[in-house]
Amino acid sequence: MKKIIDANFFQDIELKQYLGSSKEHFVVFCDYACMEAYKGNSLKSISKSIEIVSNFPDQVIVLKGTRDLVSLTLKSVNPAQLEDLDQTKGFRDFCFGVHLALSGNEQLKAQIIEKGIEASTRFDTFKNDAAKVAKGIAELRKSFTPEHLRVLRKRKIYPADLLGRIKREILEITALLFSRHPDIYQMPQAGKVRDSYLFRFAVSTYILALKWISDGGPATVKLDKLRNDIVDMNYVAYATYFDGLLSRDKKMNEIYQETCFVLENMFVLQPNRT
Repeated sequence: MKKIIDANFFQDIELKQYLGSSKEHFVVFCDYACMEAYKGNSLKSISKSIEIVSNFPDQVIVLKGTRDLVSLTLKSVNPAQLEDLDQTKGFRDFCFGVHLALSGNEQLKAQIIEKGIEASTRFDTFKNDAAKVAKGIAELRKSFTPEHLRVLRKRKIYPADLLGRIKREILEITALLFSRHPDIYQMPQAGKVRDSYLFRFAVSTYILALKWISDGGPATVKLDKLRNDIVDMNYVAYATYFDGLLSRDKKMNEIYQETCFVLENMFVLQPNRT
């Protein structure tokens, strides 16, 4: 079993139980989890973040960066292809390096502090993106009919016309993401879209948008919270390639389940006909 780990699960007692109960239980680190491990006081943060998993270094998988995976998932959805073999094999040494830094190794300490600064800078850019997304969702909310808003607010079964709209707009968002990605030079074939990272991120983000809309719109949410929610959708997208998600975030877990449902029921691959 291989599960994506959310940063809020790094120090959870259930993480120790999960890893300790079977050597076949793995935690999978995406690059967002790696960045969040350095947030704040980077030396203390990284030490606390790996405190549990450092006792199970052979049960840790580190993935390649998101930018690389965007291209990779257009070719293969085999989880093994998404793994960064060097970082995975070197995780035990990495943990030892963190120990040495905490023990006073100035060179390693400086490296960790530098990574912490990089992570904080990256998250600041996400905040700017969140402001743009909030504006877009506010406009999206205006386009829903009062009846559709009522359905969303009451969490009722979606009528056919609303389902059709949701499906169309997810595809439109996906096309927009493809058009803006620096490594994508043409739209992929239709049969490859469903398994792509950008599509799965679009699905999870759209579901998040519907939740914001049903709860009154993004104007009711602080910008930091919006940013964190959007970052969380990357974890959700990653989890669809593995065996689930390790997170204490109720909303993230709900969106993961709903994303899987959408993938399995609204965007089912049709068999080839000869």
